[in-house]
Amino acid sequence: MQEIVKLAKKYSPKLVKGYSAGNISVVDKKSWLEVCDRKHRYGANLRAYYKEWKRQAATPSFWEWLDDESIEKFALTIRDGRVFHVLSQEIVESGEEGWIFVLRDGVLYGGQKETKKIPRIHHTSFVAGECVQTAGMMVIKNGVIETIYPHSGHYRPSEHELLVLLRFLVAQGVDMSHVKVDVQRIQKVYRDVVNGTRVRKIDNAHFWGAYRVLFFLEQKHLAWKIGLFDDIVDAVARKHNVAVEVDTSSEATAMDECDMVCDFEFMGIVPMRSSSSCATIDEDPMEIFASCQLQH
Repeated sequence: MQEIVKLAKKYSPKLVKGYSAGNISVVDKKSWLEVCDRKHRYGANLRAYYKEWKRQAATPSFWEWLDDESIEKFALTIRDGRVFHVLSQEIVESGEEGWIFVLRDGVLYGGQKETKKIPRIHHTSFVAGECVQTAGMMVIKNGVIETIYPHSGHYRPSEHELLVLLRFLVAQGVDMSHVKVDVQRIQKVYRDVVNGTRVRKIDNAHFWGAYRVLFFLEQKHLAWKIGLFDDIVDAVARKHNVAVEVDTSSEATAMDECDMVCDFEFMGIVPMRSSSSCATIDEDPMEIFASCQLQH
């Protein structure tokens, strides 16, 4: 026991904190990296990364190397509407299964989800569980985004976060004309139950075109900003004897509350009008975005 304590103390004083007060059980060696990691990343992943750091004989400390290495290798960039790896500049090919992704500080990170091999890759792996702008999954072929699934068990993206993603992609020059977006959550599509278990979300997809989704969410966001849903929120609150205060200054709060009380289905989506001429839904989407200012 004393040898383990000495080794643990040498490794990090944090591992033996409280030992002198009679707390003599030291955490298992396999968990030392996880305990010492201020971001508390998954232990099995950390051990695999540590072996790679030792193999490379990298000059920064392990933690400095890990922060740089774990983020940069997943970073993606968009050029001419297509998705590339930042480090290798190779074009992204996700395969039919798609890649998971997060958007943080205006940078897209993505990769193949891995749940069986080590290191395991989840949405939280890209930024060590820190906050992100949005998360989900994409099918990308030859650098072209084909399908977007706003699915993440860790981040559970809301309508607002999907809106953030679509705005980002349009701003990056992605042609969304042929991109499909799963809107089963937006449209409250019920998941079938098979043998007592609900089918997977990805097997229950309900697709809209990306521009239609963007128009719908922009309309819904604008409706919240002008107080169109306030009476509905008040009515629901009175029904359940709950005091609900709508803060229209917070997009995220507004979108989440809209999820709670609204179940609208727009069969035809008309883009928002501005004081200038604005195209109709039947016209070219790129011309629409050239003449219509998105709501911020």
